[in-house]
Amino acid sequence: MKIFTKTALSITVLLVVIYGGAKWLTHVRTEQTDIQLSADPVKVARGEYAARLADCFACHTAPGGQPYAGGLAMQTPLGAVYSTNITPDKETGIGHYSYAQFKSAVQHGIRADGSPLYPAMPYPSYTLMPDEDIQAMYVYFMHGVKPVRQANADSTLPPVLNWRWPLAYWQAEDFAKPSNVDAVQGVAAQRT
Repeated sequence: MKIFTKTALSITVLLVVIYGGAKWLTHVRTEQTDIQLSADPVKVARGEYAARLADCFACHTAPGGQPYAGGLAMQTPLGAVYSTNITPDKETGIGHYSYAQFKSAVQHGIRADGSPLYPAMPYPSYTLMPDEDIQAMYVYFMHGVKPVRQANADSTLPPVLNWRWPLAYWQAEDFAKPSNVDAVQGVAAQRT
């Protein structure tokens, strides 16, 4: 019985450390600097252009649905993950996001509540997006998109795969390493 108790206690401590590490990794990757951005029409137009280049509409608009209101099912062999509402609705969309929270989601895959986004959101592709474009996209989504009150659908993945905290370890990969992309020259160059 003593061995069982020690083993159970050791496993519990290990799980707490792993979970705590995941929370810490998410926290250190969260954007901390917030700025206030005005609804400048030029910035709104630039944000619309950047959102088109990033193809936000393709994933965040269900067939026949409202623009950017989410609901598109991304099917996997284990279930579906649904795109979220990224309209400026304060209850069901991103209307309550600060700029820092928006940037954390787009570039680091971290939601406003601090939990990781599923990799269906291609945030690794946006890690090197210039701050000016992220700022413009934020202004566009907050001032150039119509708010739509549409609740986000839950995924149909098995319950254990709905745990988001283990994703923090995958997200710890530095997707912006110079060995992956050559941003200095302004050209994405794949290297081996």
